[in-house]
Amino acid sequence: MKQVRKIKPTRRSISGHVTFKDSNVPFESSLERDFLTYYTFTEDVLDIVSQPISIPFKKNGRNYTYTPDFFIQIKSRSGPSLLVEVKPKEEWQANWRDWSDKWKAAIKFCKEQGFRFTIYDEDRIRHLALDNINFLMRYRNLAVNEQEVKALLQDIELRGNTNVEYLLERYFKGSIYRKQGHRLIWHLMAHRRIGFDIWNDVYSEKTEVWHDRKY
Repeated sequence: MKQVRKIKPTRRSISGHVTFKDSNVPFESSLERDFLTYYTFTEDVLDIVSQPISIPFKKNGRNYTYTPDFFIQIKSRSGPSLLVEVKPKEEWQANWRDWSDKWKAAIKFCKEQGFRFTIYDEDRIRHLALDNINFLMRYRNLAVNEQEVKALLQDIELRGNTNVEYLLERYFKGSIYRKQGHRLIWHLMAHRRIGFDIWNDVYSEKTEVWHDRKY
């Protein structure tokens, strides 16, 4: 899919873009930004397209088109790709009857294509995984010692999987060095150079980590 509607800067809400692979994906609200923050970090996502398609529908005998907010292409082994509408919970609950015709058209289109249409509000977007990602992004541009990186990655690969506590005890003894070790591990998580569960607490030293086969 390709973007069919351009997003223009607006004074009424936050607009901008989030980088995904070699492209910039635009958003026009803080809720859309947070939605993209999660999905651009998710490994099973192949592509993200903003304003991806115009779907025709009828309402009260008149013809209209509906453009969902995003298309999320998912690796086939992980489930169907998504056509997504991002809306604040209060807004879609107040207007769902008025919007039901266009959403029914989107559901029908998705069934024909093997996709899934879904509505994301703040309850589905702002969760622990998003908190973890936003925290890890603070360490993405951290200057690191490549010898320390190499040692940690080799040890993790050799062991198959371990936890943060083991790495800190082995390579960063002492309170000063332990803080340094935490920052380095968070940096590796931010770049997905080590595997971990984004839905668990990344602050915890009990967090399990494993070798990421991409590296």
